[in-house]
Formats: sequence, C-alpha cells, structure tokens
Amino acid sequence: MKKIILILITVIGTVSCGSTDFVKTSDVPWSTIELRDNLSYDRAWNEAIDVIAARFEMDMISKDGGYARTGWTYTWNTKGNYTKNYRNRVILKFSPDRTKIQVKTDAQSGTPGKWKNGFDSRLLVTIKQDIMGVVGRTVR
Repeated sequence: MKKIILILITVIGTVSCGSTDFVKTSDVPWSTIELRDNLSYDRAWNEAIDVIAARFEMDMISKDGGYARTGWTYTWNTKGNYTKNYRNRVILKFSPDRTKIQVKTDAQSGTPGKWKNGFDSRLLVTIKQDIMGVVGRTVR
C-alpha cells in the first residue's frame, strides 16, 4: 500500500510540475535568433532584456559582455503556484559581432541536493518566439 501511495504522489508531482516539457540532459542546447538588419545593439539588448524581465527576476546582467541570466523560478509550469521540485531559468548571450542572440533554458527536476539537469522545451520555444517577435529577422 505504501508503494502505491508513493507512486501516486510521484506521478501527481511529475504532472503538476510540467515535467512533460522537461528534457533531461547534461548538455543544454543553445537556440539562435538572427537579429534584424540595421538594429542597433543597444535596442536589441534592451528589447531582449525587457522580454525576459517581464517574466523572470534578473540574476546577472552584463550589457558590455552581451550576457544575461535570470534567477531560478519555481513557478513556470505551475500557473504561478510555487513548486519545490521543479525550477528553471533563462540565459541569453549575444554573438561577438552582435548580429545574433543565443538563448537557452536551464531546468532542474527533483529536490535540493538531488536535482536532475536539463532544459524546459516549452519555455525555450516561448522565450525564443517572444524575443524573435521584437528583434528577430523576418522570413520572406
């Protein structure tokens, strides 16, 4: 009986944390966004940061280095409700020539001290689309 209850708790916890979007990997991929022509670095930087900061607390920002990272959030896949067994964050970096932005989403599932590393596929698609909408090159 204890095993059945433990399995149910595990399954309910997995579903509620949105783990179907969690991809377990030790090598989190970067996704590239090509910037529109004639878009200044300052404008692209500000727009990209505005998109991310609207949903996340910024943890590290280096405009000169073209790098930004959010803090961990525990509410992305829970419709605003805190969960202690799933967290994610967004990282972006500009290419050295400032014509592209690379973005990735780190995610961890588990418990403190026993985290499984990976990324959140839905968050990656959402953030990439949002950033592309304000600074991305249009397809003809």
